[in-house]
Amino acid sequence: MTTLDPVFEKPSTEKIRLYLGTGCGKTTAAFGLTLRALSKGMNVTLVFFDKLEENSSEGRGLRLLSESGAAGFGKLTIHYTGVNRLGTGPKGSFRLYSSPNGILPEDKDAAKQGLTYIAEGLMRKDDIVIGDELLDVARVGLVDFDYVKQVLSLRQDPTVLVLTGRRAPDWLMQEASTISTTTQLRHHGRAIEGLDC
Repeated sequence: MTTLDPVFEKPSTEKIRLYLGTGCGKTTAAFGLTLRALSKGMNVTLVFFDKLEENSSEGRGLRLLSESGAAGFGKLTIHYTGVNRLGTGPKGSFRLYSSPNGILPEDKDAAKQGLTYIAEGLMRKDDIVIGDELLDVARVGLVDFDYVKQVLSLRQDPTVLVLTGRRAPDWLMQEASTISTTTQLRHHGRAIEGLDC
């Protein structure tokens, strides 16, 4: 006789999921979650806080997913709100917010706009709302964490809120129902298109 794993018999308590750490894979984990949810007919809002569609290898694929009208497939809503930091530094490196004049007024405006999109997804009660790099843009001061907290308080069941970044404030660590981390033990060097970015 086959029985279900007890983990799957319990009602879900998932509310806030954090993908944290210094290693590669946080955004990639969010993409995997997105694909899995869409394939199950779920609605997903994905908000990027520091990249644009045209400079990310996944941009075209995500757009195709968002335009899919396949029966039983979920709805993907994507917003790119970040000012382009990719490919703007020496030899195409990131423009780091910590560098001189690294934070521009338009960076702060873009971050606030991104939080507006997060709020819209939460108020729609999408199944999953993802803020990619929201934790890092708040950590470096593009938006105030008090404002972030106010927006995140709009989350209601059954919506799962997913946030990525290097680290999260203590209050969010306490509220999170799932926390996964990546640790960079070694890196091959420069980011490779189609693999790392």
